[in-house]
Order: sequence, then structure tokens, then C-alpha cells
Amino acid sequence: MSTLKYKSLPAMFVAACENRDFPGVFLRENNSWREYTPKELLNTLKKLVSAFKYFGIKKGSSVGIIAPSSPEWLLTDIAVQICGGITVPLFPNISEENFLFQCKDASIRNILVEKTCSIEPELAKHLQEFRHIFCLHGNDTSVPNNNEIAWESLLRIGSQYQIDDIDFAASINDIDSEDIFSIIYTSGSTGVPKGVELSHRNILSQYEPLEERINVPTGSPVLSVLPMAHVFERAVVYYYIYIKAKIYFGDDPKQLSTFLKEVHPVILTVVPRLLERVYEKILKLSRTASHAQRPLLKRAIRYAQIADPLAKRSFIGRIYEALVFKKIRESLGSSFKYIISGSSALNKNICRFFLNLGIPVCEGYGMTETAPVISLNTDELGRPGSVGKPLEIMELKLSDDGEILVRGENVFKGYHNLQEKNSEFFTDDGFFKTGDSGYFGSNGGLYLTGRIKEMLKTSTGKYVSPVPIEEELCHNSLISSACVIANNRKFVSVILFLQPENARQLLEIDGEQFSMEKAVASNRINESIAKCIEKANQHLNYWEQIRKWIIVPDIPDTNNGMLTPTLKLRRRVVEKIYCEQIDKLYEE
Repeated sequence: MSTLKYKSLPAMFVAACENRDFPGVFLRENNSWREYTPKELLNTLKKLVSAFKYFGIKKGSSVGIIAPSSPEWLLTDIAVQICGGITVPLFPNISEENFLFQCKDASIRNILVEKTCSIEPELAKHLQEFRHIFCLHGNDTSVPNNNEIAWESLLRIGSQYQIDDIDFAASINDIDSEDIFSIIYTSGSTGVPKGVELSHRNILSQYEPLEERINVPTGSPVLSVLPMAHVFERAVVYYYIYIKAKIYFGDDPKQLSTFLKEVHPVILTVVPRLLERVYEKILKLSRTASHAQRPLLKRAIRYAQIADPLAKRSFIGRIYEALVFKKIRESLGSSFKYIISGSSALNKNICRFFLNLGIPVCEGYGMTETAPVISLNTDELGRPGSVGKPLEIMELKLSDDGEILVRGENVFKGYHNLQEKNSEFFTDDGFFKTGDSGYFGSNGGLYLTGRIKEMLKTSTGKYVSPVPIEEELCHNSLISSACVIANNRKFVSVILFLQPENARQLLEIDGEQFSMEKAVASNRINESIAKCIEKANQHLNYWEQIRKWIIVPDIPDTNNGMLTPTLKLRRRVVEKIYCEQIDKLYEE
């Protein structure tokens, strides 16, 4: 085990607040940036710790957080840890079933929310079951007030029962680097959430090797727009504290362009979907520009799409740089040293495009179970499609079937309440089975090729278990087979194959006059399928819900390659055959 600079996340946070080089954090509110000075952060933290202790949060207590990222989110996380508790981030668009499962599995008795009226109705009806609801933005009448505590009240109680400096320091010193600070739920191969137990060492062990790759001066402005409920952004925000950056929390990713112009960050972490949106806006610009500008823009964009970003820029490329690319960079904020894309695979064509624009996109690879970084591409060895070299603290190898296996200080020890099954997720020599397949390129960079396990990951970083969705759809007598599409896509779609005889009976057409083409074009069939999908969506998390679908007239069999000899649908073959139709579904 390596020697850590800090024993725990609270120790690191307090040390930063006591260091005059740390500029503090800022929150975007009402079209301006509200400053939280280090002194204010530390004073608020002490009040929170005092209040949480007053309300019975102690070693082993689990506190849920279901709120947008903010300094208050961060302070709550730290305060719970100082009390010896464990924070459990929850997503606001989670299904009722998964919400209840996670709260029960992690024994969550207290929860922090932005405001109770902002919680989805199917979740809000369960709030009364918690011992306390800590509310960032005041009381409202949507739930009884006997278990709701406003943020101002929480701080007032903390002032009345404030912990002294000696006990505060002792509480932090009592935290061991191997203690679990958070349980983060991630989908398993069956779609059932699994709680990843992460220790302070898991997170902190990454920061020294990351600092060698991500080199920015102390006090540099950085922007956070992703939810801290995601392990990626949470680890990133703590890394910003580690390097004493000037942290800006954006309140809405859709206003990213405004934030960039105001903050001029040197680092921005994104999921691929955010880069896709910027890419789409630039393409739209080439279609909506004046007639005089349009030809130049189109040719410059085409150059950025196909040129090798590692090759010496051609003469025409230098012209595009002076007339087009420089202006695009200025519109996005020209201070970037790193735009780090993580959470799911970035389309290598989009990566190439941004690199040719002179925008320093770096792709990384990781998992919740690795807290989360496995590898990061920040130097010239990397290229589109590569996720870079593994962190120095990581050991990586490939199994016989190409699965990426990892071992290191940042790898978790096991899933919550799955002690008897945890050994299944590790090899005999202690390597975690990632479920991803890949290979190492000649430059030593890691390249991903897909999922070994039957899991799909959207470009927003959400996991989708396709099999339960497909099975649910096939309960409808009209559907013989279904193929969920989601990997590296913005949302979930599905390809549907009809059951010919049941379709014929619904349409009341004689055998000779019936055709699958008629069935696919039938309003009656399409309306029935739409109802089926609407029903299936009711039981799914928001990110799992089917947004678009294609009904095809073909019948999968072993002859056309869409079925295996055991009559299982070949997902990759189906995606290849219908690639054009699928791409059209995702066009703006």
C-alpha cells in the first residue's frame, strides 16, 4: 500500500480550506456566481457536523443525497463522513422500485433533498418513511413538517450545539483510510442495482498519479456541470480540492456555453453526450451561416472530420485554423488545457473532430468499482479511440476471452450486502472483472471493443440492462423478438420483429393477401406497439425508457445470421444489418 498525502477526504478538505492558496468554490445562482470562501466553507462544515450529530448520525449511519450538485452537496458529504456515516448518492429520475431497493439495501434513514416539491411524485410519497429530510431550500407543504428540516434550521441547530475544535479534529483523525465513505449503486448484469462500497483510499490513491498527468497551476478556474451523484464527477470535484483549484458549480448543463464564457475554465469534465451537443451545434452552424460563409465552413468542418490530428497540419489546414477553428475555440472559451470525457465511450470521429479544431479532448476509462479511473489519455501517445495508458497504481491484464481485468488501490473490495457472491466478480489472484473487452495498441494505449457482460452504456454514462426490457416487450403477442439499442447512444431505442401470424390475425387479412410489409405499415399494428412500449416504460428508470423504435418486416433466423444455433438474437449482427435505420433514429 502506498503512503497517502491525506488519510481521508475530510482531512484533505479541511487542509485545503486552511490553505490560503485555495480560492474556494462558486455556485451559479440567478444568473450570477455566488462565492463560498474557504472560511465560510469551514464554518458551515462545523455547524453541519454538529447538527448531524445532534440528529443521531454516527458511525455506520447511511444518509441519502438526492439533489443537484452544489457546495451544500459537497459539505453534506464531508460532514456525514466526519460523523462516521456513509453517504449514498441517488439520482432524481430513478424508478420507484430501484429507489426503494437502494434505500432499504443501504439502510438509509435520513436524506438530503433540494426541496421536497422537486422530487418525483412516485418517490415523494415515500419521504415520510425517513427519520429526517434535510431540505436545501426551505419548507413546503407537500410533506408533513415533523420530519422535514430546512437548511437554515440545520445550521441554526449546529450553531447551538457546535462541536469544539478539539473534538472536530479528533473526529477527522478517527477516520481510517480503509473506512467506507460512500455506497454508490450501479446496475448489475441482471439490471438489479448493486451497491459499490468505496473507501477513502480508493479515491485518494488516484490523485498523485493524476496530478502527474493533469498539470494545472494552483487556483486555476475549473467548471463542474455533471451531477456529483455520479462517481466520475464526485471524484473529479475532490481532485479539484486536492489541487486547490477555483471550483465553479454550474446549475444547468444546457447553459454550458454561457458558463464557459464567464468562467474560462482550464479543465472541464464531460460525458460524451455534452460533446455530441457541441458537435451538433457546430454542424448546424455550417447549415445556417450566410451564403458567403457556408462553403468555407462546410469544407473546414469536413477537414476536421477526416484529417489525422497527430499529423503535421497541411497548408489548407492552417488556413482553416486561421479563418474557422480559432473562432470556434474562442466561442467555447480558449483557456482549456483539458476537456476530459469519461463515463462511456466517446465516438472516435467526434474525438478526431475536436482535436483537429485544436480543442484538447482527452478520453478516459473507468468504473464506479474503480473509484473511477482506470486509464486516461492526456498526451500525444493517445489518439481517437484510445482511452490512454492505465494509471501507475493500476495493474491491467486481459483474460483469455479479451476481458479487461484490473487490480489496484483504487479498486473496491466488494458490493454491499453481497459478501457471499463478491468472489464471483474477482479472479483468484484478486483482479476485478470489468466486463469490458479491449486490447493494447502499439503505443501502449488501451482500446475498448465492447462489453463482455450483457450491459449497454449510453453516451450519458447510464447503464442499461437490455435483456429484461426485451423480455418485457416480447410478452406482447405481436412481438417475436426485440433488440435494444443503447451503447454509446443518446437514449434507448429498440428494433422490433413482428410475430407474423398474430399480426395477420390482428389485421384480419387472409393469408395470401397478408405481407409483413403491410403489417409494418399498418396504423393498427403501430398503435398497438406504441401502447406496449408505453406500458414497458412505466417500470423503467428514465434513462432506460425507450424513446424511439423501428418495426422491421424481416424474420430473424439462422440463415440470415440474426439468430445463433440456440436461437438467441445476435445483437451485433442485428445492429449491423439495420445500421442505417438506427443512425436515422438518432439524427437531430
